[in-house]
Amino acid sequence: MQKLKTVQYFFDARTYSKNQIIENLQTQREQDFFNKTAKINISLNEFGVYVATLTFLPKENHFLKVTKTPKKEKVLKNENKNNSKKSRYEKLISTERKYGQYKETKTYKPY
Repeated sequence: MQKLKTVQYFFDARTYSKNQIIENLQTQREQDFFNKTAKINISLNEFGVYVATLTFLPKENHFLKVTKTPKKEKVLKNENKNNSKKSRYEKLISTERKYGQYKETKTYKPY
């Protein structure tokens, strides 16, 4: 989470009113920080001083809102049911045949 940047101003309560402080801060914010959005909070403390705090809001990043959808993997027709291809050597070991031995078909086909 980002830290919010704040600026505090102090005004005497005898010379300034709340409306004057708000107008003063808005014009000053537009001149100094014209491209940033800020929230203004004004409070009167125990010493008779207005404390005006400007909290700058973070910019919204629209690129973070776009989520990337994963593409579906293409399933080949000859692929096994568990979606793992076996090498030729693994197929040979699984059928318990020796290298160079013919596969038994158990069908007789005369010429």
